[in-house]
Amino acid sequence: MVAVVVAVTGVAVATGVFLATRETPGQATPEAAVAEYVAALHAGDADRLRLLAHPYSDAAAEIDDRITHLGGPALTVTSAAINSTESSATKAAGLTGTLNGTPYQATVWLQTCADRWCVTMGPSRYGTPKPRSN
Repeated sequence: MVAVVVAVTGVAVATGVFLATRETPGQATPEAAVAEYVAALHAGDADRLRLLAHPYSDAAAEIDDRITHLGGPALTVTSAAINSTESSATKAAGLTGTLNGTPYQATVWLQTCADRWCVTMGPSRYGTPKPRSN
């Protein structure tokens, strides 16, 4: 009986943690944010990209544009290099690969959002310009 109670409690806690974090923006590390960004593009999943977008960004139009131009099998990323910047809260991720079979290079900007890492997409909701992405 005790084992059943422990098992049920464990499932309840795990479910609660999952539900609490699935709507949390960003990823735990810059590398995880870039990996999720590329995976979301491959899946053409706007909801996953919305969860990666910095909460202070109005990212809807840019997400749609990125899915249209980069989504599905069109983009193949062969390397992603996380580069430091002058701010510990901002990183630049250099992506290289192919887009529709031609060479592709882009910079994706990452910023901290709370204690996680988000992709900067779309204009700031507060008028602060974002770093320019390719």
